[in-house]
Amino acid sequence: MKKLNFKLKKSGISVCALLLVISLGCTGCTNPKQELNMTEDELPYGATMRSDKNSFAVPVTYDRRFVKEEQIAVVADYFAAIQNQDPELYQASALPLYTDYQIQEVYSYQDVGELLAGLHAGIAGQTGDDFAFSMILVNSFSQDTTFGGLEAILDLLDHVDDSDAESGEKFSKRMQGAWALELEWNLLYNQQSSSGTVESQWVYLFQVDDQYYCCM
Repeated sequence: MKKLNFKLKKSGISVCALLLVISLGCTGCTNPKQELNMTEDELPYGATMRSDKNSFAVPVTYDRRFVKEEQIAVVADYFAAIQNQDPELYQASALPLYTDYQIQEVYSYQDVGELLAGLHAGIAGQTGDDFAFSMILVNSFSQDTTFGGLEAILDLLDHVDDSDAESGEKFSKRMQGAWALELEWNLLYNQQSSSGTVESQWVYLFQVDDQYYCCM
């Protein structure tokens, strides 16, 4: 099983907070009055973060102006499925094309249950114990498909997609939208007596046939 690329930072559970810093008297700084006069719609991602511990399968913090509840629900279901090793929930939230690719070509697993066991073990191996997501923070959000991880995953999905071989229409043409989310995981482990933070984990969200799906 290929290890997930993250480093556990053992510490107290981080709390996402926005600090509005107004610098006075510095060359090139934004006029404080201009910052204060910005409307909510003009503020960047992260300016109106919302922590929701009850509405989704795992607690999530996100900026409601950029990310829809339906999108966050799928992200939460995806990680709850990994946490609980729930094949049914995973199949409902994970991108089917990418799941098939992982099972058949990357790991040569037998089924989704074996894939989930591997994904779960990849995180549990870093904590040294079973784990639970105490909070998932969506720290950035992008729809730019022309560079970075989102461009790379779309190229891969087009390469492995043979669902419409006759027309030649690949995944990137059939999808209705694509988004890259940078996440921070807050984890509890050691019978929830220890906590840790995993930073800069990217997950990719796609809309296909009016449904949202995740992969990472």
